[in-house]
Amino acid sequence: MSNSNNGEPMVIAMWIITIILTGVAGILSWNWVEPDSFIRFIIFLVLWGILSKVAHLLSMGLVALLSSGK
Repeated sequence: MSNSNNGEPMVIAMWIITIILTGVAGILSWNWVEPDSFIRFIIFLVLWGILSKVAHLLSMGLVALLSSGK
């Protein structure tokens, strides 16, 4: 049996893209909500979580698309 690690660089790329997009999602969420009270801060956290999940799904799709082109 061979133990191939061909997908490892793609996984690393996915996580790097996810981390960058999560930071961008946090900045966008902060600018959209501009929390100045506890309720607005909770809204910011929920929005950031949703945008981060979308960013993670996009990075997974991008990596799947790039890795299937081999």
